[in-house]
Amino acid sequence: MPIQRKITQLSRRTSHLRRRSAGPPSFFKLFLLIGSALLLLLLFSFMAGSMLVFPHSNNPGSKQPMSASKKSSSSAVIWTSKTSKNYYGCSEPSAQFLSQGSSQSSGYLVVEASGGLNQQRTGIIDAVVAARILNATLVVPCLDHASFWKDNSNFSDIFDEQHFITTLKNYVTIIKKLPRSYMNTKLPSVAIPRRSSENSFKDSILPILHKHKVVRLKKFDYRLANRLEENLQKLRCKVNYHALQFTKSIKIMGTKLVERLRQRNERYIALHLRFEPDMLAFTGCYYGGGEKEINDMAKLRKQWKNIPHRNPEKARRNGRCPLTPEEVGLMLRALGYGSDTYLYVASGEIYGGETALAPLKQMFPNFFTKDTLSTKDELRPFSAYSSRLAAIDFVVCDQSDVFVTNNNGNMARMLSGRRRYFGHKRTIRPNAKKLKTLFASRQNMTFEVFKAKLKRYQKGFMGDPMEMRPGRGQFFENPSACICKKSNRV
Repeated sequence: MPIQRKITQLSRRTSHLRRRSAGPPSFFKLFLLIGSALLLLLLFSFMAGSMLVFPHSNNPGSKQPMSASKKSSSSAVIWTSKTSKNYYGCSEPSAQFLSQGSSQSSGYLVVEASGGLNQQRTGIIDAVVAARILNATLVVPCLDHASFWKDNSNFSDIFDEQHFITTLKNYVTIIKKLPRSYMNTKLPSVAIPRRSSENSFKDSILPILHKHKVVRLKKFDYRLANRLEENLQKLRCKVNYHALQFTKSIKIMGTKLVERLRQRNERYIALHLRFEPDMLAFTGCYYGGGEKEINDMAKLRKQWKNIPHRNPEKARRNGRCPLTPEEVGLMLRALGYGSDTYLYVASGEIYGGETALAPLKQMFPNFFTKDTLSTKDELRPFSAYSSRLAAIDFVVCDQSDVFVTNNNGNMARMLSGRRRYFGHKRTIRPNAKKLKTLFASRQNMTFEVFKAKLKRYQKGFMGDPMEMRPGRGQFFENPSACICKKSNRV
């Protein structure tokens, strides 16, 4: 019931009481007036208090209880894990594995990594492992130029090519280009199903290699099984965390942004915010935008062939819908990060633009992107290349004190695994299945209740050591074969 209506009703009731009690002494009238005033004050405080618990639906973040979050943002536990120092990354394979490499190559392996930067990264990693399985000579992988991202960058434009070859020389022979004798010939191609086993690779590809001495693998991403024998998993880690280094220019630009953030504040959170129109269209999620949103998403879905029809409610129920910018902000505030926290946001075009970002910016006014931390001249060498821009964001996110994602995409998985390997730096992934019901009912509870529930739901999603069972989930997200526990002995 609106406050004004309550006030009107109480005023009428008070007037009625006055008429009935015209004769009593003046102290009784005074008592009635004071009582009515106190009742009105109590009613207003209750209703206003409930409004202050959460932001108004069309102006999120505007009335959050900032002071409590500010105080708790200095708590060490929200920035680091207590047990992270007990574990370290270990990617050295056994001596037997190293000695098993044959000097006689079975042929040349030409791999075309598909997708965006981090999807291509999975293809590059598994290309090295595939070459090891097949005892083949790997040609430096080609990158996809024809996909949605339309980036014509080559391997050497993004990664340090010589470092890649040198780091892996004891595991796989890698060359920059295919020998001239094969340049003008039509290369035999093999379509490898996703998640293929080591034996499947041998059965499908080795006969062709033996016959033609060269084979091409197109659209190569996630073609190897998630679970392989331990030495091959360690080789994945060697490639991912040591051999694949960005070019000098990308590392310098990314490090500049990190330094500029740290000049402003000692610590910062990096948020990988996937809320682009194409991302939402692909997931099939619905965010309450009415006919406009439905029509926008339908138009975008027509760009893909054979995209499956998705039930929006089922997608959200299964935790496949990215959190909105507002929901990310509420999650971080409930976890204890105050309005004084510095936030770096790595994202593309946000669906809804500044209107969608406004709640997050109100909750975290120290809001930065690569564009706000650099000049146009500094970004000009990278601005026409989506993968190079993504690589700069990768550097800033990797070096952050806390990394947060609103999705479970390729970059989120890659960074989660990398941060586990290099010391279990705090990494927050939303427990989307649980949080969807919590966000839906948040207006019916106080902020303290909301905060307690969210913290409970987020246990096991904060990047702590051993929060995921070995072998569970994507290997690139949970590289358990490459995480070792430190000995207690001095």
